[in-house]
Amino acid sequence: MDVSSKYFSVLSTPSPYIIKYVWRFLLDIHRVGKLRELISFVLWEINHRILVYHFGKQYVKFTDNLGFAIKNEGNSLSGDVITSSFLMEQGLCFQLVPVDWKYCVQTTDSVLWGCCYTNLKALYYSDDQSRSAVLVHEFAYPITSLFISQKNVLFVCSNGVVYKSDDRAMSFKVVLTLSSAISYFLFNNGMTELPDHTLMIGEYGSIWQGKTWQNLAFLYYSFDGGDTWSVADFLLRQGVNKHIHLVKYCTRLKAILLTDGDNKKQVWVNSALAHFNKHAGNQKDGWHLINKYHHQTGGYTSMAETKEAVLFGSDYLGGTNFIVKTSDGKQFEKLVLPDPYRRSPVMNMIAHQSTFGTEIWAASYSCLSGDAKSLLMCTNDSGKSWARVIEFDGTRHEVRLASSSNNPSSTPYISITEFGNQQDQHRHRVYKLDRDYEKVAQ
Repeated sequence: MDVSSKYFSVLSTPSPYIIKYVWRFLLDIHRVGKLRELISFVLWEINHRILVYHFGKQYVKFTDNLGFAIKNEGNSLSGDVITSSFLMEQGLCFQLVPVDWKYCVQTTDSVLWGCCYTNLKALYYSDDQSRSAVLVHEFAYPITSLFISQKNVLFVCSNGVVYKSDDRAMSFKVVLTLSSAISYFLFNNGMTELPDHTLMIGEYGSIWQGKTWQNLAFLYYSFDGGDTWSVADFLLRQGVNKHIHLVKYCTRLKAILLTDGDNKKQVWVNSALAHFNKHAGNQKDGWHLINKYHHQTGGYTSMAETKEAVLFGSDYLGGTNFIVKTSDGKQFEKLVLPDPYRRSPVMNMIAHQSTFGTEIWAASYSCLSGDAKSLLMCTNDSGKSWARVIEFDGTRHEVRLASSSNNPSSTPYISITEFGNQQDQHRHRVYKLDRDYEKVAQ
């Protein structure tokens, strides 16, 4: 809920009205549980304005050249290939594919499963690198997320219900009903699998009830491959008021990482891989809280890892956003996205194993203002430097990571949406990363 935008215009009104509206603004901030976040926003803004981050060299480092900028006129997306001289030097280009994936996951035998913009209720598969797709199952409601396990078992979320198929989508059974019809788990971030094949889901959704949020911050876990589930409510008991952003097993830290939203935006770690419903001071006894104060940042909606480090992306729409890096889960390096990207949350990250090593792709996005640019970016040195791959205006376009990093060797896919006046007028184009750039250049 953007409680601030309706108050900005009153700054030009007489002072008595300003005082009244500022007071109402603060009441709204308190009512939706964002007072801590507002204080952090102010602190980060001051640090940015008085150059504290500049002198401390605390900004994300970008390479000098911009790869590709999507123009608002739309003519920059007329071809089948997205590339540039700089991207070619980096070995990067994107090839348009006929299948308009919204979400897609790849099995170990290179089959893609996913849903498409043309029919969000339908599940498709492709075994020819997205040259075509076959409809295999249609749900009664749109697919909101999906996940594939290490054993190629498929999980699909639709209308607050999680379905399971272990026969390549020949049949589905209901295995879990979440606490609301609009609930789901965030694609690529809200469901994970542990080394012993325990499955975990973090519930996500936003429901305003009268004067408060409905609390959906439930963690679900299954020890039998997803047939039956238990529920943990330790976040509710700890005072979290909204939902779970991220739950992921981290190979480097050999631990589960969890982030919550919205009033606290905390970061949790569970190194025991057990005691899933217990808030504990010791990491070996359950969930251990990493960040003590909100201004330390938290509430990350994205995470990816390499052999050297774990990276997180922050979720502060309209404020200051960060990419946070740790190698041990104890010390965290916090880097600010520089303007004009600073106000765009890092919504998703995927890890991709290429001939260049482990790449991390990150997508930032803000729809509040055309001045706050959004960005698809990539790093192949664990976040020491980033290439700006595609820059765009989030009020006119959206660039999403359409694939997950559950299988890091799979090909990354991105979707580019050009907004129309109505939902059914939006134009969606999907591209896959094409390493055969010499052929494209010819």
